[in-house]
Amino acid sequence: MIAACLACPTTSFQVPIGGMLLKERATTSIATPSSLCCSRLQRASSNIASTLSMVAASESETSTEEKEKAMKATDYFKPLVDGDILESTDEQRTIVGVAYVLLGALATKGVLLLPPASPLTALGVATSIVIGYEFADMGSGVYHWAMDNYGTKDTPVFGTQIEAFQGHHELPWTITYRQFSNNIYKICQATSPFCLAGLLLVDNPYLLLWMTTAIAFINMSQELHKWSHQGPAQSTAWVNTLQELNLIITRKSHLAHHRPPFDGNYCIVSGHMNPILDQIGFFRTLENIVFRTTGNRARCWTNERLLADKVEAIGIKRKTATDRDAASD
Repeated sequence: MIAACLACPTTSFQVPIGGMLLKERATTSIATPSSLCCSRLQRASSNIASTLSMVAASESETSTEEKEKAMKATDYFKPLVDGDILESTDEQRTIVGVAYVLLGALATKGVLLLPPASPLTALGVATSIVIGYEFADMGSGVYHWAMDNYGTKDTPVFGTQIEAFQGHHELPWTITYRQFSNNIYKICQATSPFCLAGLLLVDNPYLLLWMTTAIAFINMSQELHKWSHQGPAQSTAWVNTLQELNLIITRKSHLAHHRPPFDGNYCIVSGHMNPILDQIGFFRTLENIVFRTTGNRARCWTNERLLADKVEAIGIKRKTATDRDAASD
């Protein structure tokens, strides 16, 4: 190498580094051969060290990015309910799959039992579907109201769902990271027996189509709910279009529910029943009946927050309706 340095005034060093080729080109400006070679060798060594450092840093960044991509949504957006996850499991996918097989069979039975095509038949089918759809909206509202206002995590059967609804009030954005089967499997478990009952006991085609529509959209209510929390950029074009046409629950409509004390706008399928039920005081009537019968006050009366301690432990403070009223006084 020293001989090469002395041979010509311009010298190139080529060194392989981790699959990369480092090429250092130097121009001779010192007459002394020994100092010339030392200078070039020092510069080459310095560049080699610098390149190795850059490669190591790049590999470290790539490794971090790959790890972040591999991490589950649960690791980023931890639900408040202990043991809850956001990813679908094989068991959940199986539950949802069985539910939709039963639902398909129910719809098929209803279609096969329909009378010959006629305007009256078409009217009956359309009426069954529309009523089924709006029934699902109202049903989702009643269920949502009950989970929001009564019981605790220790309530038999519904405890985990009650706690999950309370967690959703505190950290509403986590629902947008739930995978499909994870989001709806609990509802599918509850509706599948009704599908079986329809298959075994019901022979009226219009009633079967009503059941099919109602169960289908009750099953999907949590997914429609999830879409109402997603921004337009997170949602597909057809979901945005359905919301813009007011055919499914909209972001603006559902946002009205997420204000303490969470006492209205419970319906999460179409949202069409919300103004009707809220204006006639439907849920206040139910709450008064429950109070007179059992002595239990609805959470929207007391403003109780079951998971307040967990939320504040992670640094999130939320003002309640009572807090705001006190501040205004």
